[in-house]
Amino acid sequence: MHLGLGLSLRVSQSLELRQTMELALTQSLFITQQLKLAITLYIKREGGLTRLYRNALKRGMVKLYDKHGMKFEYALVRAKDVPADLKVYGNWAFSHCLFKGFEALFFGKHYAMARGSWLLFVIYDMYPGMPEHFIEYAAVHERGEQVTLGDHNLASKLEFAIAKKENNLVEYMAWLEEQCPAKFADVFSYQTHLELPAADEFQEVLETFSSSGEATRVRQMIEEFEWPYRLLQKLTLYKKRNEEVIEIATQALRVAEILAGEGGLPLKELVGRVRDEVAKQLRFIRERELKRYISFPRLDALWRELRIGVDEKFVEMLNARQRSSPNNYLQELIDASISDSLPRDGVLSLSFAEALQAL
Repeated sequence: MHLGLGLSLRVSQSLELRQTMELALTQSLFITQQLKLAITLYIKREGGLTRLYRNALKRGMVKLYDKHGMKFEYALVRAKDVPADLKVYGNWAFSHCLFKGFEALFFGKHYAMARGSWLLFVIYDMYPGMPEHFIEYAAVHERGEQVTLGDHNLASKLEFAIAKKENNLVEYMAWLEEQCPAKFADVFSYQTHLELPAADEFQEVLETFSSSGEATRVRQMIEEFEWPYRLLQKLTLYKKRNEEVIEIATQALRVAEILAGEGGLPLKELVGRVRDEVAKQLRFIRERELKRYISFPRLDALWRELRIGVDEKFVEMLNARQRSSPNNYLQELIDASISDSLPRDGVLSLSFAEALQAL
């Protein structure tokens, strides 16, 4: 098996990896509590994905890709066996790096990822009737994640470069726009993004391959990829429309932040007004038929960031009310059906996608 995977992925290796991570966790002088939690969650996810890969091996569903100067293996898995958070936004492929925790802690994430082994997965039944070569493109994307040290954008450039090389790019992009619009809408950010890892980091990647020629060829394909003019026009349109959505979402939460600081309204009325104003702003997305153009990963991240400002303003207002009128404060909270923060329901939910769906 390539990359040290397959049958060589024995229980002893998983145990060794767990022991090294647990050892790293004990280095309390060097690790924050937040980082400890992150490593713990990583270990938990790793066990499940290792079992998923082994099961694919047993079912004969680990495939070899050997084209265009690339040679690697990937596991075909069923959607029902994959954690829900790995399928968000309609994704049908993912990867996981088996690396040593202490290397990440003391030498950096890129160093650890470059020296680790990777499990590559494609969900073959995510979209019924998906052509086999589209499944391969997803596998190529995950290989690209490995070669570029986890850079999703550059991995996508490799994925599309292979589709173009096989004269399937237009067909593939049309299929994405129809079947997986969230991924298609996210493509515009790949047009100009081209920041390959630094030479010393990339050298670490070369050492993980049986032949450095593959990584060199992958890098070349990423650097040389250019969009056909017709597709570039469509992607430019998507980018423009997505910027409109960003402007609307930003305005919605700017209004919410101003309202959240209002001290003169009863809390119940204030919360309702914040919710109504945000919903009013977001309805513009539906009225302008912009939903299909949304890059949800980008908007969700922006929404979470802006939402922090709204939460902080609301808490400041609550604290001021408690200080000025402690006798009425508790009753107001009860009347408004809230605790000590802005409720995360409906359009006030943390996820932008959920907020939009609630309209």
